[in-house]
Amino acid sequence: MTEISEKIIVVSNRIPCSVSLDRSGNIKYKKGIGGLVTAMDPILSKNGGLWIGWDGQAESRPSKVKKFCIKDECGKVAYSVECIHLTKKEIKNYYHGLSNRSIWPLFHGFIFQSHFNAGYWKTYVSVNRKFCDKVLKKSTDKNIIWVHDYQLTMLPRMLKQANPKLKILYFLHIPFPNYEIFRVLPLSNKILDGMLGASLLGFQTKEDRVNFLVCCKELLGARVNFKKSNVFYNGRTVKVKNFPISIDYEKFNKLAKKKSAGKFLKSIKRIDNNTKIIMSVERLDYTKGIKERILSIERFFEKYPSYRRKVIFIQVSVPTRTKIKEYITLKKEIDELVGRINGKFADELWSPIHYIYKAIPQQKLASFYKAAEICLVTPLRDGMNLVAKEYVSCKTEGNGVLILSKFAGAAEEMSKYAVMVNPYDIDEVADSINIALNIHWSTRKKMISNLRNIVRENDIFHWASSFLNYYKKISG
Repeated sequence: MTEISEKIIVVSNRIPCSVSLDRSGNIKYKKGIGGLVTAMDPILSKNGGLWIGWDGQAESRPSKVKKFCIKDECGKVAYSVECIHLTKKEIKNYYHGLSNRSIWPLFHGFIFQSHFNAGYWKTYVSVNRKFCDKVLKKSTDKNIIWVHDYQLTMLPRMLKQANPKLKILYFLHIPFPNYEIFRVLPLSNKILDGMLGASLLGFQTKEDRVNFLVCCKELLGARVNFKKSNVFYNGRTVKVKNFPISIDYEKFNKLAKKKSAGKFLKSIKRIDNNTKIIMSVERLDYTKGIKERILSIERFFEKYPSYRRKVIFIQVSVPTRTKIKEYITLKKEIDELVGRINGKFADELWSPIHYIYKAIPQQKLASFYKAAEICLVTPLRDGMNLVAKEYVSCKTEGNGVLILSKFAGAAEEMSKYAVMVNPYDIDEVADSINIALNIHWSTRKKMISNLRNIVRENDIFHWASSFLNYYKKISG
């Protein structure tokens, strides 16, 4: 990765870990496993800097951690963390409200899941202002301020208005919708205006980038150069480019090579050592297509009964947004669906679906990836989906098949060597599982090898270097 001379300040909704104080007042933290942490932690660990974000707790709790340092494996300080504290009302309206009941569903194309009210918006703006005040206290115009994701769309404009000399970058991790969908969101022009406070706007795919440019033209009346991906707005030129995010390839590759990686196979395959494993790992979110995926598994066993007792499907669902109504309903529906299908097909010694509702440590996750003949990555819509890249990075022996949704951002890079599906088409996914199970081992090896090369050559460090080097190029 390119060495960065300027201090980087990463600003995101959440800090990269959960944090608490023990009885002695010492700070305890545990790093998160989400996509943003996977992406940014290695970068700050290598270059140093500061991460600013919400600590994930309500402001009213007895003890609050204001700041602390993340240490590397040798106990040396890697980078600093500054916490933003939110009230219960702010969490309700900013986080559960506008961020996750308005923007999140709409940006993923789920218009009828999107809810909006004026209270949500007012609090969203005030929380972005709270972030702005913190960043201004901790930054100078010599820093690179890298703002992340849909919770902080107003922040770039606020920072730029406070100090026009600030170097502000912004990256959106989720999809950006087309004009017809985006304009449904009330005050959508304000969101565009907020994002355009940055000098460089990064998106996951070409489609996201073009969608944003079109919206700027149609909703703001901004002059747009589609060929050069420039937006001319309020006397400034904003560069817009797609940078597909990735993972730390070598980290997952090494995890998969550890001796402990294959140990759990004995318990999974204790009945029949020839059992084939299909797996999927997702946060429990309606955009991930978990319901549709499980229905596809049911259809697979209906259409191809010879695989009963020879194949198991492992679905790892990581709890998320557990206080939002739509997510509570989704969990109940999936629990009932898994129970019904297992009741339909299971016998005394075999169940078709193994459902795990909790976060899995990365070492164990690597073991699952290594064991699985097939990984089903079939979101209904996704900004990128790092699971697809984690899976192929762990296939050190070259034996596996990635079944990938056409609507995942990862499809832009990985479609040539994956089995591509429409996740809404239950029969197509079921048939694709059958096809994947019967692909000759030599073909599987070539497919996985090519996918591994793609991820290796375009890992998280390449992503960060590309983003920062492009910014240096355009800023002169």
